[in-house]
Amino acid sequence: MILSILQDEKVHNQEELQQRLKLAGIDVTQATLSRDLKMLGIARIPDVAEGYIYAVKRELEKMPEPFIRDDIKRGIVKVQFSGNLAVIKTKLGHATGVAFAIDELNLPEIIGTLGGEDTLLVVLKEGTDRQKFLKALLD
Repeated sequence: MILSILQDEKVHNQEELQQRLKLAGIDVTQATLSRDLKMLGIARIPDVAEGYIYAVKRELEKMPEPFIRDDIKRGIVKVQFSGNLAVIKTKLGHATGVAFAIDELNLPEIIGTLGGEDTLLVVLKEGTDRQKFLKALLD
């Protein structure tokens, strides 16, 4: 959503971006937003007409795996399973970032993720070994 907003509009600061995200139904803390901007490679750059604006510094490319795994480990509080679903509790405001990081790992056992504020759902392929998934996720 951040990338979509920044591709369509000029945004001058985090508060402005936070308000635009809120209008889109996404309530995010300033700390989470700051981390997400860093992870997405977004920086403020000079704009002749409008001072400074946010821009994507580079095309969204694969983040270094150690950075992704550190982000995942920092955010996760607890993981529980039900069938082929993993419900992951995170620190408040970390679920979306953790879901993004999990998606970036491109683990073959994952069909998809859905993140809220402090909980995310990971849909696993049928028959996925839970311990193998946890090891792939956290090691």
